[in-house]
Amino acid sequence: MDFLMEQALIYTSQKYEEIYIHFNSNFDMKYQDLFIICASIGFKNNRKTTIENRGREFRTNYFNTSQKATAYSIILSDPELGKNLELFEDSEFRLNARKLLQSYAEGGMELLVEEVFGSRWDGNKLDPHYTEYEIDLLGYIYADSKAVPF
Repeated sequence: MDFLMEQALIYTSQKYEEIYIHFNSNFDMKYQDLFIICASIGFKNNRKTTIENRGREFRTNYFNTSQKATAYSIILSDPELGKNLELFEDSEFRLNARKLLQSYAEGGMELLVEEVFGSRWDGNKLDPHYTEYEIDLLGYIYADSKAVPF
């Protein structure tokens, strides 16, 4: 039932690969950490975007328990794919679930680029001289969690 324990691959987007690398090398944030944050942001804002070109990859078994719980919550809550636990045993469903997570992560990263990184993202990489990206990210997440839904 826990198909994220398998060593299946999850891909980040080549378009935003430098953001993942920047957060990993400057803030010691692992790819799966930023990926699940982006997937959560994409899901919360109902923003899915298909990855055009694959970037870095990581294995699904890198997710910790909390990250897996978040990923499964996203999958089960998705209006098109979720709500059917019996399908978790189906290999086609597992592939589609991983693609769903990837598309939500891509949509979430798009939102971060638009609303958080802004002019510090030149389309290829983040401004290396700016050092408070993690504070901006946490501020965005906090503000978004406190936003009134109406």
